[in-house]
Amino acid sequence: MPELIEIQDNLMDGQWNPVVGDETLELLRNNPKLVDATRNLNVAGNRVLDETYRIMQVCGNPANRTNNETGIVIGYVQSGKTLSFTTLAALARDNNYQVVIVIAGTSMPLFNQSTNRLRRDLRLDTRFDRKWTLIPNPSEIEHQESIQTALAQWQDRNFPNERCRTILITVMKQKDHLFNLAEILQEINLEGVPTLIIDDEGDQASLNTLARRAARQGLDIEDLTESDVSTIYRRITRLKGLFFHHTFVQYTATPQANLFINIVDRLSPNFIKLLTPGEEYVGGKEFFREESHLIEEIPLADLHNPNNPLHEPPESLIRALRIFFLGVVAGEILQDQRNRSMLVHPSRLQGDHNQFTEWVRGICNSWRRILISNDEAEKEILIADFREAYENLQRTVQDILPFERLIDFNLIHAIQYTPVVEVNARRGTTPHINWQDSYSWILVGGQSMDRGFTVEGLTVTYMPRNIGVGNVDTIQQRARFFGYKRSYLGYCRVFLDQVTIDSYNAIIDHEENVREQLEEFDINNKPLNNWNREVVLDMMLNLTRANILYDNLDRDTYGNEWFRINAPHDTLEYIESNRNSLFEYLISIQNNLAEDEGHQNRTQEQRHLVARISLQECLRNLLNKLKFTRESDSATYSSLRGILQRYLVNHPDEECLIYLMSARNLNDWTRRVRRRNRNDEIQQLFQGKQPTKDTPQFRIGEVYPGDSEIKNENLVSIQVHLLNLRDTDFTSVPTLAIWIPETIGTDIIRQPDNRL
Repeated sequence: MPELIEIQDNLMDGQWNPVVGDETLELLRNNPKLVDATRNLNVAGNRVLDETYRIMQVCGNPANRTNNETGIVIGYVQSGKTLSFTTLAALARDNNYQVVIVIAGTSMPLFNQSTNRLRRDLRLDTRFDRKWTLIPNPSEIEHQESIQTALAQWQDRNFPNERCRTILITVMKQKDHLFNLAEILQEINLEGVPTLIIDDEGDQASLNTLARRAARQGLDIEDLTESDVSTIYRRITRLKGLFFHHTFVQYTATPQANLFINIVDRLSPNFIKLLTPGEEYVGGKEFFREESHLIEEIPLADLHNPNNPLHEPPESLIRALRIFFLGVVAGEILQDQRNRSMLVHPSRLQGDHNQFTEWVRGICNSWRRILISNDEAEKEILIADFREAYENLQRTVQDILPFERLIDFNLIHAIQYTPVVEVNARRGTTPHINWQDSYSWILVGGQSMDRGFTVEGLTVTYMPRNIGVGNVDTIQQRARFFGYKRSYLGYCRVFLDQVTIDSYNAIIDHEENVREQLEEFDINNKPLNNWNREVVLDMMLNLTRANILYDNLDRDTYGNEWFRINAPHDTLEYIESNRNSLFEYLISIQNNLAEDEGHQNRTQEQRHLVARISLQECLRNLLNKLKFTRESDSATYSSLRGILQRYLVNHPDEECLIYLMSARNLNDWTRRVRRRNRNDEIQQLFQGKQPTKDTPQFRIGEVYPGDSEIKNENLVSIQVHLLNLRDTDFTSVPTLAIWIPETIGTDIIRQPDNRL
């Protein structure tokens, strides 16, 4: 009998309590990694169940015949998103969803991989209860009849629900297959049919690649016609439109495109769920931060490109192969049943794939020849080279087997019987890898192995390609070396050039920043439309491909510089409000205020009060309460507060300095007089140096170094100014100048114009 999972607290509007039945439980229990010896769910199994339940909870309630939802589920690269959506499909069946559609893969190998995974997880080839009707790429009248027959069962009130068939459709993300599916479905009455549509790799190909063009033409996004949108986008939105009662769920590890499309776009998600990887998962933080020995730099001279054509295999590739084969031999000795694989990803060009394939095969043939020959001198040199690779592995592999045993135990067999496969469509179709045919593999390719492609037992990655235009999502998807490999992580190596290494380090900061911000929306089921679209992103990188972004992106660099509020007088009601908030806070810290140090000849206007206080408290009790409405000011100020908030997560005890400029005390505070420029902004906030040039008495700036020097280089320094604006009635207008030290600063990208 189905059972109700007890995760029902704090229901938000629109939520419901799904039923966890046999379909879901059996799927999980048949996965040996998710159960204990008694087939009860272990920690990993309960995590998958809990997360899937929470996803279903914000999907449309099948009992509500008019409910339509669009959401996004975000995991890490190679972290198990497929298991999540197969479990979600099973949970949909338990809750009387009548149709489940999985849009899977932009190529036949990826499509087949996803379809076969659903077959396996749902046990469609080994069970006989006929609870599912699987139709891959529907195109025939027979498919239409099968769908109609299954839906008729659900509509027949005398037919038991538990015997009704759930229609499971897998469709390749390709214009013709999507068109065929829509043509079949439009002839069927789908009113009141609860439907779950899962878009696997929902950021790939699904989105409107003509959005930027439409924006440049001045077209309103709500008025775009068929000719203004890309084909696959048009096909998917048509498919969505056929169902009156559906939930559309995008799955991806690289959500940048989905998160930054215009919020009125038909594929813009309004709910977010984050997946948590299991304990065995290793990703960017492990490879690039915690285990630095796993990363090997490819020298510039080894990068094969038009400006540096290589005529022989680079030494770094040869070094990578030595490390890989020692790992293969170790795995065979230890009887590790998982595959051991190496990935060579030189570029997107098939000619390069062929070149590297030939180089790898040539190296392997040369080593085999040396090992079986009687040339002891040549053999000794080769063994010495392998010893160097062994010493490299010793840094990361605990209890590594003795070198002599690795060399003696069929090294030659490992080299001879490891297939070297060029994975691309150069010969017409992309080769299928049957992982059971060999323990070890070397795969050479490019885009065919970028996204969605799983390299079983990947230990060594050799990727001598640059970052291209530097799109975050593209670079992330190349990280096939992430995954569930903690048990053999020591044998893993990733060979990259320094620019790519720097890029991955920047992407880690970006990815964690995105997840930190979205976690609140996940936990509290807040609408994603309310998210302030602003994230950390290094200037060397781009967020995503520009053609899908209807709205512009702004970029700022914060750190080692001053940021000023330029129009504190923009909204009259906030002048008084800000003044009240300011003095309320200053009264609370007035015992900490003291006169700053400086030259005795300073004027009163050049004397200030200063206090060293908690940055956490200053942010909470002052900075977060001040409001500035000029668009440029509010965006900047919001970003600054976000930077400080994120920094305080790991540095809660950080202090800052607050300066009251030209103040003796709170009741004796000189109002500085300032002009406005033609943009109605403060023309010059900072007072300059005194003297302005060298004199017989004083050097330039000796009496007063200028407002810009009133700070601590290593601490957030907040200057508070009270201004009278010349030729106006504005008096005692509070404004800020904030120094962000380099240690706290970062690069920000935002989308200020994304609108309803």
